[in-house]
This record gives sequence, structure tokens and C-alpha cells, in this order.
Amino acid sequence: MADASKAFLENALQELMLNQSEIEGPLSGQIQEQSGRDHTKARDVQIEDEEKFLTEFEDSYHTEARDVVIDHQTVGGCRRWRCRQRRLKAQDLDTRRWREIGCERRRANWSTRDVVYEVKAKEEKANSTNLLPLLQVFEMVMQSTRDVVYELKAKEKKFNSTNPLPPTTTLLENQELMQSTAGAVDCIKSNQLSDSSTAVGSSSRRELTSKYDVVGIQRDLSKIKRLLTCPPSKLQVLPIVGMGGIGKTTLVKLVYSDKLIMEHFEIRGWVTISQDYSVANIVSNLLASMKGIQEGRGVQSKISGDEEIHSCLRYRRYLIVVDDVWSKKAWDDMKELFPDDYNGSKIILTTRLQDVAAYADPSNSFHMMRPLGQKASWELLQKRVFGGRCPHIFSSVGREIAAQCRGLPLYVVVVAGLLSKVDQTVDAWRQIAEGNDGQLDTKIFLSYIHLPHHVKSCFLYMGGFPEDHQIRVSELIKLWVAEGFLHPNGSKSLEDEAKDCLEDLVERGLVLDTSSNFDVKIKSCGLHDVVRDFCIRQAQQETLLLPVLDYLPSPILRRHFLPLVLKNHKRISVTWHDLDLKDSTHSSGTHSIICIPQKGYRPKGSIENFSLLKILHVLRRNDYWEWEPTQVFDLIHLTYLAANIPTSIVPPTISKLHNLQTLIIYRSEVRLPVEIWRLSQLRHLIAFSFHPLPHPEVTAIPLANLQTFSLATDFVCVKMIPNIQKLGICYSEEKFGEGYHLRLLSNLFSNLFRLEKLKLERHSSFCGSLNLAFQFPLSLKKLTLSGWKFPWSHMKIVGSLPNLQELKIRKYACNGKCWETSKRDFVNLRLLLIDESNLQHWRAKSRHFPRLKCLMLLRCPDLSEIPIALGHIPTLELIEIDDCNKSLFKSARKIQRTHRLNFGDGLHVRRMRS
Repeated sequence: MADASKAFLENALQELMLNQSEIEGPLSGQIQEQSGRDHTKARDVQIEDEEKFLTEFEDSYHTEARDVVIDHQTVGGCRRWRCRQRRLKAQDLDTRRWREIGCERRRANWSTRDVVYEVKAKEEKANSTNLLPLLQVFEMVMQSTRDVVYELKAKEKKFNSTNPLPPTTTLLENQELMQSTAGAVDCIKSNQLSDSSTAVGSSSRRELTSKYDVVGIQRDLSKIKRLLTCPPSKLQVLPIVGMGGIGKTTLVKLVYSDKLIMEHFEIRGWVTISQDYSVANIVSNLLASMKGIQEGRGVQSKISGDEEIHSCLRYRRYLIVVDDVWSKKAWDDMKELFPDDYNGSKIILTTRLQDVAAYADPSNSFHMMRPLGQKASWELLQKRVFGGRCPHIFSSVGREIAAQCRGLPLYVVVVAGLLSKVDQTVDAWRQIAEGNDGQLDTKIFLSYIHLPHHVKSCFLYMGGFPEDHQIRVSELIKLWVAEGFLHPNGSKSLEDEAKDCLEDLVERGLVLDTSSNFDVKIKSCGLHDVVRDFCIRQAQQETLLLPVLDYLPSPILRRHFLPLVLKNHKRISVTWHDLDLKDSTHSSGTHSIICIPQKGYRPKGSIENFSLLKILHVLRRNDYWEWEPTQVFDLIHLTYLAANIPTSIVPPTISKLHNLQTLIIYRSEVRLPVEIWRLSQLRHLIAFSFHPLPHPEVTAIPLANLQTFSLATDFVCVKMIPNIQKLGICYSEEKFGEGYHLRLLSNLFSNLFRLEKLKLERHSSFCGSLNLAFQFPLSLKKLTLSGWKFPWSHMKIVGSLPNLQELKIRKYACNGKCWETSKRDFVNLRLLLIDESNLQHWRAKSRHFPRLKCLMLLRCPDLSEIPIALGHIPTLELIEIDDCNKSLFKSARKIQRTHRLNFGDGLHVRRMRS
């Protein structure tokens, strides 16, 4: 009997080993076949994962076989042996099926990656060739790749429903590569338009930047999010401490915009303190942040700012970010603003000082930011320069440069910006490494010396703005042009050259893009305080600009030494209160002033002694100040003027300013004299609103240089602005029923061939609807309509504009219950805003808005559903709904789930406080 059992066991073991060889044979053959090729590192990683899985499976297999031998020596062991043998055979079959699907996945990954490489390689040639055949080929490849991935996804789903073993690879890589391919094809398509490629590029750059910002701070991010969403219910302050440039603000921005955090807190706000602060500005800026109001528009309220903050936060779970706190007094001035209703509200405080962090909340420990490790620094450097892994030839010198950054992300970003602009050779990188002594000033200086000459001046000029000030790009560009930093280059205008200059500085990491992540272009920017310190020192050395508040921080010092300092500086940034100079002896050499208003100071200064002044830019803040206009209009050399005026009437003496190019007035209902038509050099004419302009004289010459005019009222002087690019008009007379203004608009737009941005407002008590009986210029890129009550069906005229990227429909600009879009409408639209409408039903398909990125639906109480097909738009990034329409918010969530199934977690849904 023993001999028979022994023989039986030997046969069973032989059969088991045979089954094992059947598993090892095909699997190891596939691995050897794949490893024999010259694959990329990503493929090797996949094969290593599969070999690891096979090894684990073989170990478990031998363990099972050994257990079978032991069990068979006992009574009943034969039955258990048969059960385990059947299970092993079934597992063997499932493993083969899983391996086949894994191989198909890898082949799909490789094919898709090859398509991406091919698209990127041919992208540069696309501008000079006929794009249509090439795009058709790419789209065919995209479709076939998508079909392969969908088929694999179906197989995986079917396989996982019956197989308990987890697959080692997923379809995430396929989806990412498909999106990369789609992005490359979209980029080639966008080059057919004149300027759309620039807008898309900047948006894509910001999207990539947001991904790279997470490198090395995943643990910090998870910890802060956990602390924000967990008990206690008592109001809690979470201080974050770290040296300058270590990434405190970047970390908090990622937390602040996180989807989970946005859903957890009912209201959020952000305010930056800095060293030189005023409580009034803090309150005003915090209110603006909570209400979504742009800084500078002001917050109009009958109650005090403190009371309004209390009313906004009372009985609501809130998250407030207090950024860049430098003193205990600053926290004492703020903490009484925040009520504690024991509902889980939180405050995040960032500071460089540990004693300030401990003082803000002694009951809790603060979070200390640590420098990046060498591995994380190297990873961030690679992604910033190459968008991924760098070529092997740069690996050694690249790691050396990354190690010199001492783990500070700001250092890495600045160096990466420099490396991305120099020649991509090892010798060029070696020179950067040898000239880098590990100090940030050295890194910024290395980037600075590689800037073109005109870009250097533009960069240093930004140091004249206050610390942590968000600079409006539109005003910064006008200032650069007025200062003469830029020169014409071919067919490009000076403003376009300035935009390119700003893009270059942002790409180099020297300037921060502080715009919304969903803006299609940069709208606001700023400097990190460490970079700003460099700009101040370098600008003083080159006598380009003197920030007086930084050079002479004490009012007493400014009072005694400012006249002497002005001798050697043509450009200064200074408070209005410090301009009270007795004579023009020391100020005659000053050509440019950036004036910083101070809350609580009655302006005593005068600019009449600055006889050679060319540029006066008074920063727009959430407060008001006055100056005597006769002082300004006597300065005949002025080319740029941006300020408020005490009355709404501009005197005729403005005709003295023959060189004036930019006039910005921070006031409504501004009355301009007829002499305004004599300023032939005028390029930008801007106010909150203008009173109807007087008709020009018969001998008046058109303002051929005028590019921006906003906001005009009942404008009729069409022939005087032939080259206008940005135009805002408000019509308020009671003649709409007669079609008076519609006929006028038809004549107006027929002659404006360069118009790119148009705002049309209608303020009238006449309640009837109008027909859209005119055609817009085909060059139009941004359109805002307000109060017109056009039928929704007439939006086909707007949808047919080939270059339109932004459409804003406000205050019943369209009237009716139903809007149905059609194919080939809005082919390039990126942003759609509907604010205050009686729309009830919206029918649309994804192909009607193929490039839509941002959808904003505010104050649409009758609209209960968003077309579900919009969830199939791959480019959609944001849906914004006000907090009064719950059904519309639920519909947006449904679209988000649909979009997630198709394209991942790229779509955000945000609820705005109405």
C-alpha cells in the first residue's frame, strides 16, 4: 500500500511540474522576447512588474504543491489534493488570460506613444503645410487608438468580474497618452488661427505647472487636507512655517483649490499680509476674495468692513488663508474678524517666523515645511525643463545642478527656467553648474544675464510695485510700452511684443502667473518676494528705478533724503504723501512715477514740480484719493496717465498733452472735452464709463493709433477709430424700438476689421426684445452682451464667428425659454458665461462646443439641467454654478461623473456665493 501511494504521489508531482512548465514556458518566453528589444525605460518597468508578479505566483505555486504532499500523507489528503489541483489549474488559466490582456495593453501603450511622438515631431512643420490631410490622418489614428483602448477596457472589466487577481497595469497610461495626442492635434489646429495658439499655450503651461507643483510635497498636502477636514469643531488655526522659497504658498494654493476642500467649506477667502500692511486694505481684499470681486473694483457697502466679514462668515463653515504674516501684531489686528461658531471652520496662516506661528495658536503645533530631497529636486527640475524625464546625457550634470538648489523649489524653478532657454548641450549645462554657488541671488542673476536686453528692463521695472501686489497685465503692458522698453519687430505691435516678453519671464520662473487656472491667458502676475528683492537691488545698481519705500523705509528718512535721492533716478515708486517737495530743483530729472496710495493719508503731495514727468501711474486700490487736475494737465511731456480725478469733468487743457498715449481714469460718467480728438498719439482711452463724447470738429483727423476705448456711451463717431481693437459701448437712449442704434451698429462693425474684443451694454427702460440685425467682425475673439434681449435663435450669428474664444451673456442679453445650438457653432469657444437669464431649456451636443474649457451659469433660476452631452467635451475644465440653484448644481455633478468616466479627473465643479 505504501509503495502504491508513493507511486501515486510521484505521478501527481510530475503532473504538477508539467503544469508549472506550461505556465513558465509561454510567460517567460514573452518576457525574454520583450526584454530582447531596445525598449524605453518605461517598458522595462512594466516587464519588471510582470516578472515580480510571476515570481510571487511561482512561490505560491511551490508552496501549494508542497502542502499537497504533506496533506496526502494524512487520511483525506487525497480529496484536498484534488481540490487544490483543480484550483491551481483554474488559476493557471486565469493567469494566461491576464497575461494576454497585459500584452495587448502594452502594445496599445507603445502604439499610442509612437503616435504622440510622431505628432510632436511633425507639429513644427504643420504651420507651413496644408494641415487638413495631416489632421485627418492624426484623427483617424486617434480614433483607432481610442477603439483599441475601449476594447481593452471592456476586456479588463469582463476579466476582473471573474478573476480575483489584481492586474499590475491599468488603462490610466493609455488615457493620458490619448489626451496628449489630442492636445497635440488641437495645438496644430489652433495654429490656423492668428493668436489662438498663444492663448492655448499659456493655458496648457499653467495646467502643467500645477501638476509639477505637487512634486515632493505629497505628504504635506495630505496632512494639511486631513487636518482641515477632521475635528475639532472649534475654530482652529493651522500655521505653516518655512523659509522663503520653500513652497508654503504653493502648498496652500493646492489645498485651497482642492475639490474635497471646496466641497467641505461653504465659503473661502484669501488675503496676503506682507510686511507693510494696513488693516483697511486687509479687510477690503478679504471681502473681495470671499465675494469673488476683482481687487480694485472696491466693495461698496453701507456697513463697515469688519461687520460685513462677520455677516459673511457667521454660522457658516469657512476656510480663510492668511498668507505671509511677519509679526504678532498683524495677527492681533486680524483675529477678531473671524467668528467661532464651533462648526469646524479653519484658518491657514503662513509665515517664516516660528514665534509668530506659535503665537497664532499656542494649543496646536505648527506644520514645518522641509526642503526637497535630492531625488525630488531632480524630478522637479526634469519636469520643468523637459516635461518628463530628461535625456541620459544630461543626467549627471543635471543631478549636480539639482543638488545645488538646496531643496528649495523656488531655486529649482528659477534654474529650470534658465536651462530651458540655453542651448541644450552638456557644455552649456556644465557652465551653469560651474557658475552656480548655491545662492539664490546667483541663480536669479544667471537667469537675468541670459535675458534679452529689453526683457531685463521689463523684469527689473516690476520691482517698483509693492510686495505681494497682483499686477494687472493689461496695465503692466501699457507701462512697458510707455517707458520705451520695447521696439517694433516686424508686423508685431508693441503690445504683442510686451505679451511675448511677459510669457518669456513666466516660462523662466522669474514672474508668477497669479491668474485663475481657467483663464485662457495671463491676466495678473507678480513677483516672489525673494525675486522682488533681487529686482530692487539690481534696479538700484543700474539706476533703472528706485522703490523709495524699500530704500528709505522710515517717513523721517524720506522727508530728509528723498530730494537728494531723486537726483540720480529717472524712475521712482513712492507714496503720494512723500511727493510734497518744495521746489523742482531735485525733481526735474524724474520722468516716471509709480504712486502708491495710502489709506488714511490726506494727500498733500504735488507733482507740479516734476516738470519733465512723462509717466504717472497711481495704483488702483480699494480706496479713493484726490488730486488737483490742473497740476497734471500742465505737464506737457506726459505720455501715460492713470489716476482718479476729483470731478468727472476733464478740462479742455488736456489738449496740451500732445504726447499722451494712455489715459486711464478711475471714475464713472467722465466727461471729455471736444479737444480729446486732437490727441493724435492716443492709444488707450479707458474709464469706468464715459459720458457721450462730443462730435469731433470737421477738420479733425481720425485717431489712427487708438487701440482701446472703453466704456463709451451712445457712441456714434465711427470714422474716428478705424484701427480699434478693444471697444466697450453702452447705449442708454430710448430709441431701441426704432432700431436706431442697431442700424448704427451695423455701420460701425462693417468698418472695424481689427476689432478683437467687444462689450455691448444696453441700459434702457424699454422692455421690448430686439433682433440681432447686424453682423459682427470676423476678427472678434471676445464678446460681452448685456441687456439686449436678443432671441436665443439669433445666437447662431455669434456662433458662426470663427475666432470667438470668450462669450459672456449678461442681464438678459438673450431672451427666451429655449436655446438650441447646432453643429459648427462656437468651434473655438473656450469660455461661456450666462449671468442673469430666464433660460429654461438648453439643448446642445458636445460637438457644438468642441474646445470649451469653462462654463459659468449664474443667476439662471429657471434652468434646471445642463446638457449631459457636455460631459463628453475632453477640454472642459470648470463648471461654475451659483449657490441658489441646487438642481443645476446636481446636473453639473452628473456631468462631472460622465466626464470622469471618459477623461479622468480633469473637470472641476465650483459653487459660487451669489
